[in-house]
Amino acid sequence: LADHVITCTPYLDQFVRKYNPHTTDISSTINTELYRPKQDYTLRDGKAILGWSGSHSTSAYLYLLEPVFRQLQAEGYAFRLLVMGDPHFHINGIETEAIAWKESWEVDTIGRFDIGLYPLPDEEWVLGKSGLKALQYMAAGVPAVATAIGANFRIISNGVNGLLAASQEEWLQHLRALISDEAYRRKIGEAGAQQVEQHFSIHANKGTYLEILEQVIDNG
Repeated sequence: LADHVITCTPYLDQFVRKYNPHTTDISSTINTELYRPKQDYTLRDGKAILGWSGSHSTSAYLYLLEPVFRQLQAEGYAFRLLVMGDPHFHINGIETEAIAWKESWEVDTIGRFDIGLYPLPDEEWVLGKSGLKALQYMAAGVPAVATAIGANFRIISNGVNGLLAASQEEWLQHLRALISDEAYRRKIGEAGAQQVEQHFSIHANKGTYLEILEQVIDNG
């Protein structure tokens, strides 16, 4: 019955078109006036902050990386987790700062990340997710590592503006490289911020939104 439907992933767009041909797929967009790329890629206290932002309901996805964290620790990599959205998140033996999500400190907290984590399970539900978490990291100039699934393929060009992992070994490879190399973190982080500004920002997508609204008004 809708005059037009805006979806946020190719998977959802294909699903909706079964019921309404008037759809447009627009990815989640970022206010790049609010999210500004970081300038400093030096590790504080020699430890990499591996960051994750989400909610209590999705923090289960971060536990998927527990074997990866333990292996990194066993190999002597210095890191700690910064988890925003589930203040009760905890993995025994892994240094973690877990805080609640608040809009007032969301952007600043993501800016503290040295590496942004976006693990996802291989489930149909995930195919409807737009990759907003990865876009937030990237907009802040934080190099993002994401599971190779769904909309993440259109957000991230692997090894160019972010990193995609299809296995625990690939997660390990990516995190080892980023933790160890400041120049690599900067390269991926800066390219990620540019990707968001050019393709996934409010500025880049406002024309499409306005065109849809004008079309609906004209046809009304």
